[in-house]
Amino acid sequence: MGREQSSATPKGPRRHTPPAEATRNLRLAADFHAAYPPELTGDGVLVPGPFGLKLERYALQGGRPPRSIRSLMAHKRTFEPGVQVMQQGDAGGVAYIIEQGWTFSSSVLRNGSRQILDVQVPGDVAGLQSLPVPTAANDVTAITKVHAFEIQLDAVMDAISSDADLAAFIFWLAARQNDVASVRIIDIGRRTSVERVAHFILELATRLRLAGIGTDSGFPCPLTQYLLGDALGLTSVHVNRVLRDLRTSGLAHHQRGWISLLNASELSAVAGFSSAYLRGTGTGCTDAM
Repeated sequence: MGREQSSATPKGPRRHTPPAEATRNLRLAADFHAAYPPELTGDGVLVPGPFGLKLERYALQGGRPPRSIRSLMAHKRTFEPGVQVMQQGDAGGVAYIIEQGWTFSSSVLRNGSRQILDVQVPGDVAGLQSLPVPTAANDVTAITKVHAFEIQLDAVMDAISSDADLAAFIFWLAARQNDVASVRIIDIGRRTSVERVAHFILELATRLRLAGIGTDSGFPCPLTQYLLGDALGLTSVHVNRVLRDLRTSGLAHHQRGWISLLNASELSAVAGFSSAYLRGTGTGCTDAM
């Protein structure tokens, strides 16, 4: 564990067995090209792509989209695969709204082993926990080429002074991230290796669908077996064995940057998966999809 895999980035469409839309979605995973029109929230806030869908979901749950959010998305940055977007111990007060690509947040121990704390997909906010503190709490590394909006604490505080809805929205974002972190603790602490891999696959599928990416039959996934192992507390050899078992059982197939959901309902039963914690409506510890 802890091995960096910058070569994990898909170079482009490859020959493989997923459905016809797999090639398009695999490209979206590595270099999302605003395939979705800007979302106009109820308050007239124009926000592009997956992050706009997140604002829309927040509004559907009773929140008022902050009028100032678009003004914070003025500084766009690009990071190549394998580049550290943030480094633990560096100056904090910054976070990144992921517009295109995938990142992961992690912590490296003194012995060199690495624990991946979460994976960020388009529409997520990387480094949110480092925004209000003087030093970055964790590393954030680009898995694919990433385009992100950099937001600074000073700008956020200025915006909140005239837009209290922004503070409420940030609290909501932090709560959703905490829900994911809580379920990951359950994964590593109480689920078997098969259950935790199955649960993580279904979590990624749901998060991507909420971001407007993927299909009912599968989704793009540039995570290597090394990265999956570091996220789930398993060796890459063990991950390989579990993925093989899921494939031979007709549940899921991970191949060349694509995960096929061969039998999502049975996979959900194996994992004890519920998408409620990702939708902000409950926990992730039941058998319902």
